[in-house]
Amino acid sequence: MSGHPKNTKAERFGRWLGRAYRNLMQQEQRLRLWLVGLGVPAKGARIVAWCLRLSALALLLSFSILLAMICIGLWLIGRGIARSDLSYRTPDVEWRNGQSGFGLYTRDEFRIDPHVFEDD
Repeated sequence: MSGHPKNTKAERFGRWLGRAYRNLMQQEQRLRLWLVGLGVPAKGARIVAWCLRLSALALLLSFSILLAMICIGLWLIGRGIARSDLSYRTPDVEWRNGQSGFGLYTRDEFRIDPHVFEDD
């Protein structure tokens, strides 16, 4: 048995997420310092950073709504296909030879297409 416990996947993911957040905050700090170096007031630089943060949040929200709409649409299409009756139905009428010659007959042996006898 070793003296140190192994990191779980959840712990590694949490550490990765923490490093990503810390790097993002460092980039934001660099942006604010760059803006202040250009002559923008510190309060204005902070507002620009917050606007970028909110726009990124709005972009993620719109993407998640779009993804949810696509998933719901696919689910509804699949549900409609599962409930539909796609089995083959035998037709009520068919073209065949019958008592009055070749024509369109029902199941009750009645010819329903307009036909002309040769005797007429």
